[in-house]
Amino acid sequence: MPPASRKRRAPTDDDASTPTLTQSRRNRWLEEPPEEEDELDKEEEEEAETDHGSGSIAQLSKNLVRYALACEYKRIPIKRPDVGQKVLGTHARMFKAVFEAANSQLMDVFGMQMVELPNKEKVTIRQKRAAASSDAQSKSSGMWVLRNILPEQYRMADVIGPGPDPPEGVLDDDGAYVGLYTMIISLILLSGGQLAESKLDRYLRRMNAEQSTPVDTKEKLLARIIKDGYIIKVKDNSSGEEMVDYMVGPRGKVEVDKQSVAAFVRTVYGPGVEDLEQRLSRSLGLEEGEVATPNGEAAAAGQDAVRWPGRPRRRGSEDD
Repeated sequence: MPPASRKRRAPTDDDASTPTLTQSRRNRWLEEPPEEEDELDKEEEEEAETDHGSGSIAQLSKNLVRYALACEYKRIPIKRPDVGQKVLGTHARMFKAVFEAANSQLMDVFGMQMVELPNKEKVTIRQKRAAASSDAQSKSSGMWVLRNILPEQYRMADVIGPGPDPPEGVLDDDGAYVGLYTMIISLILLSGGQLAESKLDRYLRRMNAEQSTPVDTKEKLLARIIKDGYIIKVKDNSSGEEMVDYMVGPRGKVEVDKQSVAAFVRTVYGPGVEDLEQRLSRSLGLEEGEVATPNGEAAAAGQDAVRWPGRPRRRGSEDD
């Protein structure tokens, strides 16, 4: 049986006075466009977030400065993937702008600059063959460390030393560590950039450091210096006999360069040593009369200023 047809109810006066849904939407659109103001509000919110919010360049650069100082305190390289994960988060595309802003703050406030570490040298035959078959050498390392850029008059131990003086009777471990790796890097560079393990052992034995050092045993000290990137240990058995040599690592090249080594040697020998500059020039490849200054200005030999390695001070030094 077919369903009964429904009759449409005639609109009453009450219905006529009540606006329908379509009429309400039309009236709201006439009073204020539905999308334009919403889009303007979103743009204003995004601008405010860019200027002052957690995703702003100013805030992200501050976070990168803190992260860089924390990494340098532990002698850990600042790696780009870690920066993207721990600092930038969802703002990874802002890396360049944030990096430049953070570097500017480090230079203006702390007297330090983020510099990229060089790639490790290819010394063995196997490494050179692998490098020749790829473009690995042309790529950047993607790692940075902090380097001291203080003016020469502030490059003194009291300003950029490893940290505050320890309490009486307590050994300055960090200061001893800086001195030891600076000396080892100097020996390597003075030997032409590569030092055999037997020769390094002989030098350490002359300083009574063949068994123990102020920091730790000789083996643990060398392992720590290698881990921190100051030197690298190269093993080569291409000739049938294993040869072990030491070379300067990426961090060592940045923190203790040839001019720093020259200043270190001048301080050890003191003024008035005959032919010291000529011997330094031959060993390090420096121009005659060149001194350890950032701009390479010439000065007399035996000067008092020393370009100390740019290590940040340890925590607590601000209160001293």
